[in-house]
Amino acid sequence: MNPLRTAAAVAVLVLTLAGPAAAAPPAGTLELRYAGDLVNGQVADSSGKGLHGAILTGGGGTVTSMAGPDGDPFLRFPGGSCPVAPCPQAIIQPAGSITLVPDDGGEGRFVFGADIRLTGPPSPAAGMNVFQFGAAGPGVSQWKMQVDSGRPSCRWSDGTNFVLLPAGPENFQLTQGRWYRVTCVRLSPVLFQIRVTDRDTGRQLLPPEQQTGPLDDILPSGAVVIGGKRIRAGQGDVDTDQFHGDLDTLEFGRRQLPSDS
Repeated sequence: MNPLRTAAAVAVLVLTLAGPAAAAPPAGTLELRYAGDLVNGQVADSSGKGLHGAILTGGGGTVTSMAGPDGDPFLRFPGGSCPVAPCPQAIIQPAGSITLVPDDGGEGRFVFGADIRLTGPPSPAAGMNVFQFGAAGPGVSQWKMQVDSGRPSCRWSDGTNFVLLPAGPENFQLTQGRWYRVTCVRLSPVLFQIRVTDRDTGRQLLPPEQQTGPLDDILPSGAVVIGGKRIRAGQGDVDTDQFHGDLDTLEFGRRQLPSDS
């Protein structure tokens, strides 16, 4: 595993580009980093900001810390899929969210990423949320990573307009049992990017996808959620967007735009 150990490393990861059209933000501040460790029943934040994650569960679901072949831990979420309740449910909520709002009044550059491994066939009907702040809906800002039907995508919204940026061709899916690094980047107030790399080697597996969008301030509210949308006993995966599989090295980093940008 090649974890990002500093905020500068976050930028270095997104700096390895396929062509001159792609760009990356300069180094900034790492605000959250979950590397798979549990401390006192919470997911430990190794960024130094103390945003340890509470584990919320239902229907017998759990989040456990597992050790890989190299001894490094990762987070395991409920496996399989569940179309009809009751369903095993498990999500993580960081202790705070205010530092995960973009800088500069919601216009700032920021990057969020996760190592992802699917442990079973993805449901063709239900979404799988990985990492999000804010909900999808009118008047609600959001940043989000998901692997619906096994295909990674990133979403950003200012509550009126949104950018939904999937990775690769329409038929692309993450291969079960293989680790991937997925990174979502707001390169500027109106330029967005997703990239997919091999988690262990850092090699790009797809050309970075970029898209522009006329978004205003991105100012999410509520709680950051990892591994699903919510815990709701009477709902199945199609309503909760429960993630099924393994996650590691979940990170959020940001920097303020220069005053002359």
